[in-house]
Amino acid sequence: MAEENLELSLLCTESNVDDEGMIVDETPIEISIPQMGFSQSESEEIIMEMVEKEKQHLPSDDYIKRLRSGDLDLNVGRRDALNWIWKACEVHQFGPLCFCLAMNYLDRFLSVHDLPSGKGWILQLLAVACLSLAAKIEETEVPMLIDLQVGDPQFVFEAKSVQRMELLVLNKLKWRLRAITPCSYIRYFLRKMSKCDQEPSNTLISRSLQVIASTTKGIDFLEFRPSEVAAAVALSVSGELQRVHFDNSSFSPLFSLLQKRQKQKCQALNFVVPFIAGESEEDRGNDRE
Repeated sequence: MAEENLELSLLCTESNVDDEGMIVDETPIEISIPQMGFSQSESEEIIMEMVEKEKQHLPSDDYIKRLRSGDLDLNVGRRDALNWIWKACEVHQFGPLCFCLAMNYLDRFLSVHDLPSGKGWILQLLAVACLSLAAKIEETEVPMLIDLQVGDPQFVFEAKSVQRMELLVLNKLKWRLRAITPCSYIRYFLRKMSKCDQEPSNTLISRSLQVIASTTKGIDFLEFRPSEVAAAVALSVSGELQRVHFDNSSFSPLFSLLQKRQKQKCQALNFVVPFIAGESEEDRGNDRE
């Protein structure tokens, strides 16, 4: 009953909003990649525990099927929300983990909650709420809610409307905001692929995070778990910038677990990621021209 009242309150607050003339932004998007706040050494036990728990932070199993089935409202809505979140992260100089968290919240919410049809403003409100929650978790400086809504959005929401949507998101996600994303693993995998278990350079980390962020543009990578995406990205980026070294003894516990899960899918992922990485590099080159 409380949740129904919350949704009704959201609808009443913005009932005068007209969503005719919705414009879909097709322009390229970029995100700044600041230094990530990883710990210096993640133990094997912690990483294994993360792998075991990561499924708790994923969208429901039928979400990607709904996206692939041609649900136009869901696909267009997700793309518009992604575009806005990406641009807002760039303007506010939020880190890539903030972006990944916001998209994680958005996808998880959409996978378990059907938004009313014909109300385009609700998805924009959801995007603002998800980014606001992610920024509160990950960033040291968070702008006021009215200032968070950058660019030229068709709808601008009052703080109380965003806060109501934040509460609805929190309830649907069961307050699990410390989500495990590919960013959570990337330093570990990069280090394991270096000679003598060396700490990865900022260049390697930055490049990897750019590729991880790029994987969220499409829906196909939702099929893979965060650890699988991170491993494939680390392998691809390490191969670009340095010679890859494998220590079978240190990798064996984690890789044995990964091999038990979707071995063929992981092989396909390792095939696709270099193309995503290439597109990311090409985008940066086009921006410099």
